[in-house]
Amino acid sequence: MSAARVWAVAMRVLRQMRHDVRLIVIMLVVPSLAMILFGFSFSGDIRGVELALIDEDRTDLTSEIVNSLKSDPTFQVTELLPAQDPEKLLLSGYQAVVRFPDKFTSLYYAHFAMGVATEAHGTLHLWLDESDPQIASAIRAGIADALMDVGEGGPVEVEEHPLYGVEVRFIDSFAPAIMGYVVTFVCSLLTLLSVVREKVDGTFERLWAAPLRRGEFILGYVIAFGLVALVQSALILGIGKLVFHLVINGSVFWALTCVILFAVGNVGLGTLLSALAQTESQAILMFPLVVLPSVLLSGMLWPLQAIPAVLRPLAYMVPLTYGNRLLRAVMVKGLPPWSEPVGLAGVLIFLVFTVVLATLTLRASVKQ
Repeated sequence: MSAARVWAVAMRVLRQMRHDVRLIVIMLVVPSLAMILFGFSFSGDIRGVELALIDEDRTDLTSEIVNSLKSDPTFQVTELLPAQDPEKLLLSGYQAVVRFPDKFTSLYYAHFAMGVATEAHGTLHLWLDESDPQIASAIRAGIADALMDVGEGGPVEVEEHPLYGVEVRFIDSFAPAIMGYVVTFVCSLLTLLSVVREKVDGTFERLWAAPLRRGEFILGYVIAFGLVALVQSALILGIGKLVFHLVINGSVFWALTCVILFAVGNVGLGTLLSALAQTESQAILMFPLVVLPSVLLSGMLWPLQAIPAVLRPLAYMVPLTYGNRLLRAVMVKGLPPWSEPVGLAGVLIFLVFTVVLATLTLRASVKQ
């Protein structure tokens, strides 16, 4: 083995990389982005959970507990009138509802009436949206901390009212995120690789020489990768249901319909990104630009409320944020897609935006 020849090969590769400006930029951006996203994401705590509070007792004791909850950065507390329906409040956007019933304070202090412990105790009612178990745990911990701060008296019983009739486990809320992530990975990244490979092989030019329209090209990719995403999502649901006894409160039909809509948008994204990559090496290095934000900023691993404020605006620019929100609303909350307008609007805007831009990008590539 000749050291000189090895060195010559190494220098040749480095010279090729030096002349590829896109490759150099991607090589510098990807590790920087990874370190920033991981560093900020792991340093965040859950903040700003939407908590509705109904105080039917209105005493100094309940005011003390309410002020303690308001001072906790975990919560964004909104006080409401007693006539509100807690379950409707949860389905309208609140993540928890706390109600102090009438005579809560008198029962609380009656526990040690005449210096003797009795069965009387104050009862706090809690309606909880458990579609995200991490947020649910943070809510329980915050309420427990607030109750620890009250004066001497009897114990407080926290009576939980399940919204879905069954306990929602982490796997139940994680399955929709996995489906969204699979669609993102399969449709956007494989579309990107496929189009770039056709460029490198020269088949891209031959396709345009044939009587093929740009819309037909994109539609073909949509059908191909949409079917792949549909099959993989069905597999995830099937394995989750049979092996892990996954709780699906909503319609499987609507869940798969949302998957198809999200898949179309990701095919458009992959086609759009292909305009920035001329080689397969550049395309592969673009993977983290899609994967890292999708994993760290979409609410897949931890809730958006745990993402630091400096990164939260970026989270709302990540398509998977809306895909996760929509799929969780359908599968865990049991809502039809139109009852989650933010998630549905985000997915539809993403679909239209990427497909239109991908079509314009293909038109530009034809003119070149």
